[in-house]
Amino acid sequence: MVKPRRAGAGARPSAAAKPESLEKLLGEPGTTPPLSLAAGPSQYWRDRLVAAFRQGADAEEAEFLRIEGDDMDAESLAGALHALSLFATSRRIWIREAGKIQKACEELLLSWADTPAPGLTILVTTSREPAELKFLAALAARAATAACVERPADVRREAARLFAEAGLRLPADAQEALAARAGSLLALRVECEKLALLADGRGALPASAFDAVAAGRTVASVERWAAAAMRGDAAATRAEAAALDAEGASAGTALWAVASIALASLEPQSFAYRRGPAGPSLSPARARAVLDAVYRADRGMKRGEIRDAQIRDVLERTLSGGTGARNHE
Repeated sequence: MVKPRRAGAGARPSAAAKPESLEKLLGEPGTTPPLSLAAGPSQYWRDRLVAAFRQGADAEEAEFLRIEGDDMDAESLAGALHALSLFATSRRIWIREAGKIQKACEELLLSWADTPAPGLTILVTTSREPAELKFLAALAARAATAACVERPADVRREAARLFAEAGLRLPADAQEALAARAGSLLALRVECEKLALLADGRGALPASAFDAVAAGRTVASVERWAAAAMRGDAAATRAEAAALDAEGASAGTALWAVASIALASLEPQSFAYRRGPAGPSLSPARARAVLDAVYRADRGMKRGEIRDAQIRDVLERTLSGGTGARNHE
């Protein structure tokens, strides 16, 4: 059982628990600690804890509020901490990017943690570790804290869970190969989501599809992915996306690849230096629409509305005429 510990200001953070232990508590009604802290560089584990926190809110029909740490001020935080719900018996607040909140907000949150209000539970997430900031160390001493770092033992256990969640039925050696190649649990999760699109109704992956993914490290091309997405070639887009995920390509490369094709259509002389696969020729109106999609996706990522790992999916839907970044949850 993960238990929050209270201590005065300046106290050292309590020993952090494994994230899977806190995940179980957050996902079940009646077991969530008043204050939880998910701190560390693993976005995979932070995402899982947030998902469990939301699941718990749904299970107990609690009011759910998300607050961005870098946009939060003391007045809005105080209002959120002391508000009463008219439609639910409990409330849950997720505070994202706690390493960026204002000093006045830090003091308010620590004060609340010393005397938490009944009916309100709070999850705080940050990519920083508690030892990096005095505020996070003080918060960790008062909260049920999970260390969001990926350990060697996580890979096999979480890989099995990810394959099961994606509905994939692959040989053990294939699972191990994909897990080893992914490089991180987040990359493996995205790869499982991509592979699920290629699997049959029983979750089996055709040999040709697996061979394409296995070869992804040498054939991946973000330019080819962008060009295929703009052409509306779904099969080529999925194949290139799976290869890029296997290499752990960053979201920024996808944004730049799409933007550079649009800019090359608007300013061909300025972008004559571009090498590699040529992108499709876009009309000025289409090129400007593509740049607008890139801007909205980038803004959504910076605001936390879109995870890094979702950027290519959002761009694919936008470029193919889908819902796009504006409506992405």
